[in-house]
Amino acid sequence: MNDQSFRFFGHDAVEWKGRYSRIPGEPYVFHVLSCGSERALVAYIKTSDGRLVCRAPSLPDVQRLIEAVDWVKRSYHGTAGGSFLINEYGQVLVPTRWGRRFCVGSVQGALCLLHPVTGTLMNLADDSRLELGDPWELPYVGMAYNLHRSSEIYYWDCEGQVPVRPAVQDRDLVRKLRKIRRTGPMRFIVNPYGIVLTNVPVGDFDFDEDRWQPVYVGRVDYNKWFAREEAAGCQGVL
Repeated sequence: MNDQSFRFFGHDAVEWKGRYSRIPGEPYVFHVLSCGSERALVAYIKTSDGRLVCRAPSLPDVQRLIEAVDWVKRSYHGTAGGSFLINEYGQVLVPTRWGRRFCVGSVQGALCLLHPVTGTLMNLADDSRLELGDPWELPYVGMAYNLHRSSEIYYWDCEGQVPVRPAVQDRDLVRKLRKIRRTGPMRFIVNPYGIVLTNVPVGDFDFDEDRWQPVYVGRVDYNKWFAREEAAGCQGVL
């Protein structure tokens, strides 16, 4: 996915039966909420003092994405607003409280967010100045995956019972993950642009994951990654 201007290509909400694995908690997903009289797309950055709210500029395509998310939330919850994810193929996935999930479209181009302190725009697709192990100072948002203690990448199926592996293991990505954490199982995320991130302890013996530091790992090789999935059918279901 390149860094062209952000675009949202919406379609009828279609039930999603494919991969959907996220880290529990508000900082690990996108949100739609009210900011004054406006609807906003936001993501959070965790800090030692709480969290920073980073808002996407109110572009026409951002507003169309917000409307699509709100439509699902309102249909199932009676009120607009809530969390959603964009997977590494740009598909916008909206969960409900009842366990059903819907795909409402896809995005292209870089999604930028405004840093509330510095006022700078943060490009979630830009890793041009980052090297393995560098701190990731943007929102830590993406689909969750796992590295087995035997150094194989996998994710848990929708029931959380069966590990699912890609057709080909990306040994280069595995090597990078193992440079971050030499042994044992680990969890990492892949953001909407294929950027791989994980957490490392802040201190020498700090195993409280709430205090870990996000770091940059690299990018997925889509030729050695899980295949793109499609929502079942193309008709609206709500």
